Amino acid sequence: MFYRFGKGFAHFCVSIRFPILGFLFRVCTGVPHRWGTIVHPHRILIPNDFPFPPASSFSLAVPPPSSYPQAYRTVGPRHSRSQPSFLCRLIAAATVLFAILGLLFLITWLVLKPRLPEFRVDSVSASPLNTTRSQLTAAWNITLVVRNPNTKLSIYYDRVQASVVYKDGSLISMMPLSPFFQPKRNETRVRFQLGVVGQYVGEDVATEISDERAGGSVGFGVRVLAWMRFRTRSWWRTSQCLLRVYCDWIQIGFDPSKASGSLTSQPGSCTN
Repeated sequence: MFYRFGKGFAHFCVSIRFPILGFLFRVCTGVPHRWGTIVHPHRILIPNDFPFPPASSFSLAVPPPSSYPQAYRTVGPRHSRSQPSFLCRLIAAATVLFAILGLLFLITWLVLKPRLPEFRVDSVSASPLNTTRSQLTAAWNITLVVRNPNTKLSIYYDRVQASVVYKDGSLISMMPLSPFFQPKRNETRVRFQLGVVGQYVGEDVATEISDERAGGSVGFGVRVLAWMRFRTRSWWRTSQCLLRVYCDWIQIGFDPSKASGSLTSQPGSCTN
C-alpha cells in the first residue's frame, strides 16, 4: 500500500500480491487535494482544514431489487399431505393391535401353562420273528401309556401314526392309529399291532437281526407321530401341531425254544 500526490489529486493505491498465482493486483483511487506531506512510505499527514469531499460522492449503495428470483422451483404435481399421514396412522394402528393381541396371548399362555403329553412303553411282544437272506417276517404287539399332565387343558389327537424301526433307524413297519381324546390329568393306554410278512430289509439288517436273536435279545425302536390340539372347556384352543415321540432301544428277549419274544428291560419313558 502506498500514497501518492499528483497534480490536483491525491492518489490512494492498494497493491495486492498473489505469490501462488504469480501476479500483482493494484487498485488506485483519487480525491482532490491541496497539499499533503509524506512522512513515511506507508503514512501520510493531512492538515485539519483539508476539505474532504462529501460522503455522497463515495456512495456505493445499490438500491435493492424490486423482486427476488425464486431460488427453487417445484417440479411435478404436488402431493397431498393426507396420504403419508393416513399411512402413518394405519401403521401405528396395526402395531398397537398386534401388541395387544400378543400381550393377550402371552397372558393366556402363562395362565393355562400348556404342557406336552408324556409317552412311555408299557409292554412289547414279538411273535414270530423270522429272517431270511434279506427279508423279515414279524408281528409286534405294543402298548403305550399316554399321560396328559395339564390341569386346565384337554388334548385332542386328530391323527396318530406309529412305526417300528431297527436300531440304525431303518423303517420296518408303519400304520395309522385311531384318533382319541384326553381330558385333563388323564392317563390313556394305546394298544396296537404292527406286522410285516416277507418285508425286504436288506441283507445287512437281516443278518444283524438274526445274530441278535441267536444271542437272546433284539433291539427295536417305536416312533409315534401325533397331530394334536390343546383346548379348554369353553373358548381357548390352539391350532393343530405335530408331536414327534421317540421310544428307542427297546430290548425284546427270545427263548431259543420259542418263536415269540417279550420285553426284557424295564418300561422306559419316551422323548418328544
